[in-house]
Amino acid sequence: MQRICGNSMEKPEEITLSALFLDRDGVLNEQIVDGYVMQWEDFVFKEGVFEALRLLRGKCDRMLLVTNQQCVGKGLCSMEDIELIHARMQAELCEHGCAFDRIYCCPHLAAENCSCRKPRPGMAERAFADFPDIDRSHSVMAGDTLSDILFAKNAGLIPVHVGAVREGEFDEIQKITPYHFDTLLDFANQIQTFGL
Repeated sequence: MQRICGNSMEKPEEITLSALFLDRDGVLNEQIVDGYVMQWEDFVFKEGVFEALRLLRGKCDRMLLVTNQQCVGKGLCSMEDIELIHARMQAELCEHGCAFDRIYCCPHLAAENCSCRKPRPGMAERAFADFPDIDRSHSVMAGDTLSDILFAKNAGLIPVHVGAVREGEFDEIQKITPYHFDTLLDFANQIQTFGL
């Protein structure tokens, strides 16, 4: 999905990151426990997300969303339903000057073992093909699950954990990345410490 609007914020002359990859559920919007966001009315932005994305938008050359949505593969909703949610999300982000450059979505079931479902790096590879100027060694993936962190590792990105650690994942995440932030806004406020 293409960006639907320009971003109103001017970028600084020095860009911290080549690209910032972000997970959706649990990072941008509230996670539905044991369920899925299948209509716009279910999509609730997390507190501080607009401010965080405005800060991050000014610190990266590209800002990309990568999300697994196996609710499509389960037949609970259609890809058109997900695209409508993303269009509404982008419209709201546009009003705040922090829309994504592109959105990548895997609709497949985990059991299908597709190449695009995180933690496999397929969505990142698509982004690298779409934007050949991305320097993956100077790019970050921020997510709230072990799958997101492994996706970053598999794609050659810098992994950043954002949010609460899920039960049973702490030790594995700790082995992969030292970067942990309670919220996306905490990460945005400290991104300069990465020194990239």
